[in-house]
Amino acid sequence: MTWWGWALVIGAAAAIALLASKVSFELFYSRVKDNDRLYIYCQAIYGLIEYRLEVPVIAFKGLSKGIIVKEEHVNERGDHLMAENTQEINKDKVILYFKKAKIFVEATYHMRDWLYDTMSKVTCTKLTWTTRIGLGDAPETAITTGIVWTLKSSLLTFLFTHIKRCGNPKIQVIPDYQQAVFTTELTWKGQMRFDQACASMVLFLVRAFKNRGSFKAWKKILSKSPEV
Repeated sequence: MTWWGWALVIGAAAAIALLASKVSFELFYSRVKDNDRLYIYCQAIYGLIEYRLEVPVIAFKGLSKGIIVKEEHVNERGDHLMAENTQEINKDKVILYFKKAKIFVEATYHMRDWLYDTMSKVTCTKLTWTTRIGLGDAPETAITTGIVWTLKSSLLTFLFTHIKRCGNPKIQVIPDYQQAVFTTELTWKGQMRFDQACASMVLFLVRAFKNRGSFKAWKKILSKSPEV
C-alpha cells in the first residue's frame, strides 16, 4: 500500500474514533447552612477539550441587592485559577434574562422539538440527590418532607421521560425532627456521542436562522437591554 493509502486509512480511523467519542457532563451543587457551591465540568474528544466552572460563593443579599455570585474558571487539572468574576443578580437582571430567553425561544424554529430531540440523545450515568430538612416542629417537618419528595419525583419523572437512564438514581429526603436545618447535595453525570452533539449544534444553527427576522432577534439577545 502506498503512503497516501496509509494516510487515507489513518485519517478514516481517526475520524471514526473522533465521531465515536463521548461528550461528558458533570454537575455538582451543595448547600450546607449558608454555604453554597456549584461545579460544572464538560469533557470531549477523550479529554483533549475540557471546561470547568466553579461557583464557590452564592450569597443572598436581600430583595434589593439580589444574589451575589462569584465564578472561578480553572485549568484542566483544576489547580490553577485562570479567571475570576463576581456579579450581582438583582431583579432587573432577572427581568433582562427572562426577556432574552423569550426572544431566544421565539427566534428559534421549533425550539422545544430541538431541545427534546437533543435530550433524547443524552444518557444519565449517575444521579444522587440527598436533602435533609428540619423545621423545629415534627408535624411541619413531616409535611414539608412529603412536599419535597413530591417535587423531586415530578422533576425526575420529567427528566427521565426525555433522557436515557443508565443505572438507578439515588434520591433521599431525610427529615430532622431535632433542629431547624436545610442541606442538599446534588450530583449529576451524563454523556452523549460526539457526532450526535455536533449534529444537534448544526441543527440548532439551522433552526436559529430559519425564521424571518432571526438575525435582528439575535442582535437583541446579544445586546444589553433588548426591547420586547
